[in-house]
Amino acid sequence: MIIGRFGEIHLKGSNRGLFLRALRENLRNKLKADPKTAEAKVLLEDARILVRDYPAAAENAVKDAVKSTFGIVSLSVATEIKPATRENIEKYVAALKISGSFRATVNRADKNFSPNSNEFAKILGGIVLDNNKGATVNLTAPETTLFVEIRAESAFVYFEEERAVGGLPVGTAGRAICLLSGGIDSPVAGYLAAKRGLSVDFIHFASPPYTSPEALEKVKNLRDIVSRYCGRARLFVVPFTKIQQEIHSKCADEFMITLMRRFMIKIAEKVGLEIKADCIITGENLAQVASQTIQGIASNNFCAEKLPILRPLITFDKQEIIAIAKRIGSFEESIKPFIDCCTVFVPTHPAIKPKLNKVIAEEAKLDFDALIAEAISGMQTY
Repeated sequence: MIIGRFGEIHLKGSNRGLFLRALRENLRNKLKADPKTAEAKVLLEDARILVRDYPAAAENAVKDAVKSTFGIVSLSVATEIKPATRENIEKYVAALKISGSFRATVNRADKNFSPNSNEFAKILGGIVLDNNKGATVNLTAPETTLFVEIRAESAFVYFEEERAVGGLPVGTAGRAICLLSGGIDSPVAGYLAAKRGLSVDFIHFASPPYTSPEALEKVKNLRDIVSRYCGRARLFVVPFTKIQQEIHSKCADEFMITLMRRFMIKIAEKVGLEIKADCIITGENLAQVASQTIQGIASNNFCAEKLPILRPLITFDKQEIIAIAKRIGSFEESIKPFIDCCTVFVPTHPAIKPKLNKVIAEEAKLDFDALIAEAISGMQTY
């Protein structure tokens, strides 16, 4: 069996049950979606998530699912001893094969169990020594740690605690629509939003023929990679070519990127309201590129009238973002050389500190609402 432990959820007081049920259902759904792990049972017992009854051949797949479920901070592959009597635990430990340095660590959730944790750890250590000639005790830096958790009905024995993703269960903080380009930043922004409990759907802006079918396939793959953590996520693909052509032909070149971003935010808000999203997520990062100065970012805020814009990466440096992208598996896909719409019609000298009154004056040259309506009418959902 596998034990999953949670962190922040312990602090949720009277709402803890809501978070725990969401965590259990998210993990159940993830395991059911994979034929290899579909048989596994997910239970809530004694302040733990317990995963049982999966085929031995599926253990690594189950571990991966538990590790990547937001809300779980660590996990262990364990053997359950039931009933949790001293005799049963000692008998099991006597059969273990342990070589090299070790220590025994006992945790008693059931305080009625006797002897106490320290005394029982010494007893179990002695049993290991008696039955393993190559074993030696090392309490500070052991090669092996024998963990024994004793609870009211069961005892769990395991040797490792592996880190999981942590965070909060997806869906407990609301719903988001996340702008997804083909770059490094936006998949990481979606991942971090989901880590704080948001259900995430994605919206992408495609500009055929300037952007290729391969570029769209790359975005779908990025959606799939992030979905491993955030659960099933829709991808809305909006045709953006006409909007870019209109901006390019009718507006001052320096405002091209600023106006593009304003259209994207407005479209994301309209789609978000349709799917009952509570916020918009972007991968913007302060001062990373010319369009992401504080003035450029601020000009987008005035486009969204009903949904707040959250920017999980706003203070990250690029190496921090890349490190997360590599950890979650999106980096190699993000660096594939297929251009996205943000690299089409890029001006040589974009406005670094666009003044809002000038941006609005340029925007007035366009039929803003009609262009947005046409783009949304051509949207495809995956």
